[in-house]
Amino acid sequence: MSTAQTPPGWPTSIAIVQVPYVNWSWEIDVKNLWTCTPKSADDVVTVCNWAKDHDYQVRPRGIMHGWSPLTVVGTTSPGANVILVDTTQYLTSMTFIPRTSTSGPQVKVGTGATMLDLLKFLERQADGQGKAKGYSFPHTPAPGNLTVGGVLAINAHGTAIPSPADSFPCSYGSLSNQILAFTAVVTDPKSSNPDQYSLRTFTRGEGDDVALLTQLGRAFLVDATLQVIDNYNLRCQSYTDITAATLFAAPSSATPPPNSMADFLSKSGRVEAIWYPFSESPWLKVWTVTPDKPKGARGVAGPYKYTFSDNLPDIVTTLFKKITSGHGDLTPQLGALMAWITDQGLTLTDTRDLWGPSKNTLLYIKDSTLRVTANGYAVQMKSGDVQQAIADFAGKFTDMLAAYQKKNLYPINAPLEIRITSLDDPAKVAVPKGTTARSPVISSLSYDEVAKQNGWDVALWLDVLTLPGTPGANDFYQELEAWITQTFSGTRARAIPEWSKGWAYTSGGAWQSQPFLEHVRDLFTTGRSADHTWEYEAATLRKYDGHGLFTNPFLDQLFGKP
Repeated sequence: MSTAQTPPGWPTSIAIVQVPYVNWSWEIDVKNLWTCTPKSADDVVTVCNWAKDHDYQVRPRGIMHGWSPLTVVGTTSPGANVILVDTTQYLTSMTFIPRTSTSGPQVKVGTGATMLDLLKFLERQADGQGKAKGYSFPHTPAPGNLTVGGVLAINAHGTAIPSPADSFPCSYGSLSNQILAFTAVVTDPKSSNPDQYSLRTFTRGEGDDVALLTQLGRAFLVDATLQVIDNYNLRCQSYTDITAATLFAAPSSATPPPNSMADFLSKSGRVEAIWYPFSESPWLKVWTVTPDKPKGARGVAGPYKYTFSDNLPDIVTTLFKKITSGHGDLTPQLGALMAWITDQGLTLTDTRDLWGPSKNTLLYIKDSTLRVTANGYAVQMKSGDVQQAIADFAGKFTDMLAAYQKKNLYPINAPLEIRITSLDDPAKVAVPKGTTARSPVISSLSYDEVAKQNGWDVALWLDVLTLPGTPGANDFYQELEAWITQTFSGTRARAIPEWSKGWAYTSGGAWQSQPFLEHVRDLFTTGRSADHTWEYEAATLRKYDGHGLFTNPFLDQLFGKP
């Protein structure tokens, strides 16, 4: 921490220090960035108007659990004219709004609150009508230590689609599509002083709200009102005895192959596969809404039960060190070892069959989990095409691992992850009668005219993880991205970046391919109405940030300079 003098004219009522900014994988590490801790939304307005007058940029900062350079870029100079606004200290208030005869239950939450704290708060509320106490969401991201603001900025998600096991009357898309209203710091063209930043509340369906529901940190939200549902009990069963050949098998008929991903998905609606490279059987998690505790399941009173994945033995950390120091040929040994540790760990910790209130199995990634880098894509498609897409992807992934291995290269040493969610259908948003909600413009799950015409109703989430700096990783990611983009195209599907992860690869790294960035802009433009395109998004963000505070060099590439 630096004790440097504060920036000139800084408002003395708002604490500010110089501290490092370090992202999840430690690949963005900037020393001594000015970081302030406003005590209220009005303080954020004060900071923004100060920044406007002193030529600084303003970046909302949460837990820093992300990979992509949406907050700051790695080349940011220490002491640069950038103010990070730490939302986690004070912008954390939560207010529950009970259901009425005309509206369902809601929660208003500060964007600095963590998802874990929000879910705990919802669980404590009275008068919930579900089998578990309080309220929740259909699915959530696996880490609980994420801010609500960060989650909403990048349309974060878990894994779930409606199924015979559950079909709640709400959206099964991203948390961004659960927004009913939000307050943002903006320059408001319609205000009495349009040159100044002030607070404005947007309601779902009013028009420009669609551009801020997912905005990659190109706007500053201070609170959001979200629709919630009655809480429910959720069973999570883990399988390590189904081979990849079975789980990822290509279908031969409309009925999914037995014990395939789509087979479990059709019954429970909630699946995730974690597959270590060069191992035989993935770790499959299947969540099923189960009102009463099944015989044999272990009841859990809190989240984060997979302790074996958070406290790796010395033999694993030693392998990591050897692999990153030039012994990539040990990667197959590492993959087999991690699969074995998972199998043994589930048994030894009695976590193969868990049951309890929803958050207790939805949240399972802690900050102590291995810090890896990751690519990420949401492939929108028909739900009936999911198993074939998984089979195609798993085949390509396996073939690529083998081809690189022949060149004595082992670019991927952490797992492949597969999940499935529904899209951001605005018809599932409970807005007041006479109001029409629209899908977030740039959500990876955006449900637009193209999705409707092609019958796409789900997204297949594909993430490939590896240790930062692994030789050959960027080339592997670049080749895989090209295959994904080409294979999942036309009327079959479309691949959209998972904003917080790695994408737009060149051999030099992620977020650098200009043709892919242009491809992204086209994805959010082709076939859409003029008020739902990438240019509309960029123009609307500029409209409410008249002095270009909420940006950085990478966001300038994406959206254009203010």
